[in-house]
Amino acid sequence: MNRNPALYFSLILLILFDVIFATAAFSEEDNSLLEVTPEIREYAMNTVKPALDSCVDMNKLSVLLKISAILIDPVIGIDANKIEPSKFIIYDKLHKVRLGFLITGKLSSEQKEILKTWHVKFMQENPADVFFAPSADEIITTKAAFGCSHYARSFIAVVKALGLVEKPEELRYVVSCKADNYNQAFDNNDKEMTMNGHQFVLVSITSNWIAINTSKGDWIEMPEGFSPDILRPPNNIPLRFESYPGVTFLIRKIGEDYYDDCDDNSLQALMNMYRSGEAQDSSFKWDRFVKGRRE
Repeated sequence: MNRNPALYFSLILLILFDVIFATAAFSEEDNSLLEVTPEIREYAMNTVKPALDSCVDMNKLSVLLKISAILIDPVIGIDANKIEPSKFIIYDKLHKVRLGFLITGKLSSEQKEILKTWHVKFMQENPADVFFAPSADEIITTKAAFGCSHYARSFIAVVKALGLVEKPEELRYVVSCKADNYNQAFDNNDKEMTMNGHQFVLVSITSNWIAINTSKGDWIEMPEGFSPDILRPPNNIPLRFESYPGVTFLIRKIGEDYYDDCDDNSLQALMNMYRSGEAQDSSFKWDRFVKGRRE
């Protein structure tokens, strides 16, 4: 057999080119909890879009708020198979989370199967991870949303599937914590305390940033001059939603664009983020929040 070095070299280059091209062809959101899958696209086009088409003369904010309303709708929304956490999670005297399957109550066969799957996939290390670990695809496919992370991720994925935001950086996932919880942990230098928080989205509309509370459907306009790209410790950025009267949330992390899921996929990662803004850092990097400052 005649061996042609030039031919072999060309074939190697061709193979390398194919590998590089195939790698580059993957979407930026591959492995993201915000990935648009065929199931999400089908739900967006067959369920969400027809409901939007029935509405007329809506501006961009109204359309986005309508999507939020559709997602939390008990019939066509993503919590049709909602399982109240109290039916499978209980808290001990130290407020630590553990499984409580003996008090599951009456669940449909579909809910039982969903719970079994969640138990295997999300609840082995910490049962509370089920609040944060499921992707938009897993929530929309099961229609068993029950937490703010679930709604925020699903909202972003559906909006992307419908092509309603032109630039990726104009729609972002947001992680925030309760100000009073953060102050308590900060004052005691408590790196084990479980803090409460809230996940929602930011969207840019005509150069203004709007915070949409995807769990409840309300919204607020961020202060003039706000930019999601200047979030840095130690200064707190507070905000309040009407649906949570008297509660101040402190922004801890904002995704770079609508591909960025912020890595808040476990309770531990989220608690670290509440303290430092990063999933792997448990140190306190934000100032103690003083009510009235920038509020």
